[in-house]
Amino acid sequence: MGFADSGEFVVKENAFKGPTFSSRLKEPPSANRIVGAKQKLRTKEADHMKIKIRIILASTIFLAALADARAQTTFTKITTGAIATDVGFSAGCAWGDYNNDGYLDLFVANQQGAENFLYLNNRNGTFTKVATGDIVTDGGTSVGCMWGDYDNDGFLDLFVANGGGDSPQPNLLYHNNGDGTFTKITSGIVVTDFIQSFNGAWGDYDNDGYLDLFAGDNGQNTDALYRNNGDSTFTKILSASISDGGNSIGSAWGDYNNDGLLDLFVGSNGNVNNLLYRNKGDGTFVKITSGSIANDRGGIGCAWGDYDNDGFQDLFVSTGGIGPPTKNFLYHNVGDGTFTKVTSGSVVTDVGNSVVCAWGDYDNDGFLDLFVTRQLGQNNVLYHNNGDSTFTRVTEGTLVNDAGNSVGCAWGDYDNDGFLDLFVANGAFGDVSQNNFLYRNNGNTNKWIKIKLVGTVSNRAAIGAKVRIKTTIGAKTVSQLREISSGGSSQNTLAHFGLGNATNIDLVRIEWPSGIVQEFHDVAAKQFLTCRTVRFNSRSPADSASNTIWRLPVILRRGGSGPPLQTAPEP
Repeated sequence: MGFADSGEFVVKENAFKGPTFSSRLKEPPSANRIVGAKQKLRTKEADHMKIKIRIILASTIFLAALADARAQTTFTKITTGAIATDVGFSAGCAWGDYNNDGYLDLFVANQQGAENFLYLNNRNGTFTKVATGDIVTDGGTSVGCMWGDYDNDGFLDLFVANGGGDSPQPNLLYHNNGDGTFTKITSGIVVTDFIQSFNGAWGDYDNDGYLDLFAGDNGQNTDALYRNNGDSTFTKILSASISDGGNSIGSAWGDYNNDGLLDLFVGSNGNVNNLLYRNKGDGTFVKITSGSIANDRGGIGCAWGDYDNDGFQDLFVSTGGIGPPTKNFLYHNVGDGTFTKVTSGSVVTDVGNSVVCAWGDYDNDGFLDLFVTRQLGQNNVLYHNNGDSTFTRVTEGTLVNDAGNSVGCAWGDYDNDGFLDLFVANGAFGDVSQNNFLYRNNGNTNKWIKIKLVGTVSNRAAIGAKVRIKTTIGAKTVSQLREISSGGSSQNTLAHFGLGNATNIDLVRIEWPSGIVQEFHDVAAKQFLTCRTVRFNSRSPADSASNTIWRLPVILRRGGSGPPLQTAPEP
């Protein structure tokens, strides 16, 4: 069906188990598939050369189209305004639209006695520094920060990992009051637990519709998992087989095996193995012990992203920090629950003191690129995805030639032009305070789409939801995946897709944490959409275990070139 301001989506419901989809997206016959299975080409010997020539020609056309689409993507360094001139010992940063006006605001966590920063987007390319409230007068030992709506009231709350001092101390949690102000939470285990957290991650690991929280510990104690009780309080879980750690730095939830359950990766500093936990679906986890992904050491930053567009989340891990320079890690998801360690290419052979990493399709060509921050005066690094599972290190432009003590980084389209901009937090773990970097993406002719999800049955921020699209770029079908996330020093609370020269999207598929799946077709490019399901009470017949097609009303709004129109109030 064509896109309109509102419409019906097909939702597949299982009578006994509720809405479901299989671990490898083996959909019912009536469903369109985004991620196709790899098929073997079988042909007679006489036809082999003809087919080979066709493949070469098709690949040549596709790569030529990609090369054209990638041209002239540059950044302008912003040098005016508090967001670019404030000096501090900044460690973490996180984009988030905390006042729901359709424009991304920014929080920055500071160390060494400096207060934290909050910048309100003025919707004209500039920001106003917020000057009042605990959220900007606290700080001094803050490292990581992440937005998440833990009470499902429709407004983003904020967690700040506060372990940048010399000893363990409580983390910080701020509740969004919905009027542009925040209340500092002072009771409960999340803010009274004495651990030394550098980072954390929101994620609904039990799919009950409420965001839970993981907080790593870098102070030789065990990591912490806090389960959301659904009443704005949390319980610390001690029996989920996820309390290893003691040298934990970065952490990121991600459903690496596509079973609809969030798994967890934790980077371990020093001579300690990194950690990968598979979610069993019963509130507990299995610690993965085989493979390089579970036996490599020294992870600091980590980020899930499907860089080869095969429908499975891959993982990048940055290493080095303020220790000896090292190589970073890239693990390709094979699709059967295992990973292959990538060993060639500059993305894994470059040596440096890397800290935080973030995926983002900055040139909107349909493939995720990678930015990595570095410490000790080294230049930050941008790797451009070539579209063939390899990367090219970008060497021109201020973005990759600015040096400092960079730590956090976050992609975000703050001016709503459809192209990802970049913020870099500087100064933490160094001896001299430093201003931060904001780079505005100058864009190109490539198309794009941004999709905001609002959960009803699922958690309101839709963290853990997957958005898959299928489109045609350069005469070739390209499928992409984005998972809504909030963890590490970077997060993706919006699904941003580059579309290359495509003017429309053939298929958009939304897989909610609740198990509900929505699909819609023939969607025009260059739009900012907001989508959510409406609550329903009817059930499929109890005497049938077959997949039933439900047609449910879905509120969808078109945003145009400005902010998205807000959906109707929740029923």
